[in-house]
Amino acid sequence: MAGNGHRLKPLVPPPVVLARHRLKPLVPLGEVIIHYSLFIKTMDTLYLLNNTKISRHDNTLRVAPEEGKARNFPVEALKHIIVIGSTTFNTELATFLGKNDVRVSFLDFYGNFSGSLEAATPYASGKVHLAQAQIILEEEKRLALAKLMLGGASQNLLNNLRYYAYRGKEEVKPIIEEVQAHRTLLLAAKSIEQLMGYEGMARQAYYSAWGLINPLLKIEKRTRQPPTDRINALISFCNGLVYSVCKHQLSQTHLDLTLSFIHAPTQARASLSLDLAEIFKPVVADKLLIFGMVNRHMLGDGDFDEKVGICLLSETGRRKVVEEFREKMDKEEVEGMRGWKAVMLREAFRLQAHVLGMELYSPYIHRV
Repeated sequence: MAGNGHRLKPLVPPPVVLARHRLKPLVPLGEVIIHYSLFIKTMDTLYLLNNTKISRHDNTLRVAPEEGKARNFPVEALKHIIVIGSTTFNTELATFLGKNDVRVSFLDFYGNFSGSLEAATPYASGKVHLAQAQIILEEEKRLALAKLMLGGASQNLLNNLRYYAYRGKEEVKPIIEEVQAHRTLLLAAKSIEQLMGYEGMARQAYYSAWGLINPLLKIEKRTRQPPTDRINALISFCNGLVYSVCKHQLSQTHLDLTLSFIHAPTQARASLSLDLAEIFKPVVADKLLIFGMVNRHMLGDGDFDEKVGICLLSETGRRKVVEEFREKMDKEEVEGMRGWKAVMLREAFRLQAHVLGMELYSPYIHRV
């Protein structure tokens, strides 16, 4: 793709540093001081939990928790800040981050992605924009690409269930057949509305299998605002994290994030990020985070704030999930690449190549 005039960013992103309030640092403070130059050079994403103030300090970003010592980060080393909880900043900082091409993503009270602060994209391309719009305007082309994307997403749902069926969970096999039947109808859909309808039915059947994998994973009904139980709270929070990273990785391409192929394209949201997140939510949010953490008993009563009709992750729970997410995003080896962020970025460029007619898009499928 680089040979066609498109300046692409490296596919392998650097590791992440996690900043948070009232919690032990991921790296002991002494180690940070000893290896300070290396630490700064390898950081590009910052996660901020509750009650934090961020401000400009000369040409650095100062992060000050409500309690504890403030720390400064060179803005040149940052690309993405994910805010999870209450954070205070002013317009001076917003301008400073915008000039340095640092995106800030916000998750709301329930863990859903609620918005972002970003500079005007420096990677805008009229050629890509027109090609994207052309696909959306031609219903047959849009439907074909949407089928490829949701076909990949539904295959990842199936592979999650097959993983457990192959390891002795025979009771999930009838549900695998049900999800497969919905996927077959999905691939034969005559419209985007039909496509999304069959995808919704496949996902509903998929959720019904969770309690058979582990009783602690049981979900009666998908609820969002607010989530009403622990698993719904985890799904909302983890999906928000996945969406935030997908949006950031897509911004490294020339694609217009408001022009989507599955979800209705609008100027009010980066709906293309929702499209890309469909492929990775079953893998990263469901299998690697939720299944992995629940099956390993990594979350307990103290990790949730539960009231009548509402359940949210507590600050301790958010910290645990974010640490696990950070590990997967930046350190886990995936197909010879370091971290899932690299896989998401590769997927974004593959989608761009399809839009430009350079190659047929083939969605990421997670192996069983």
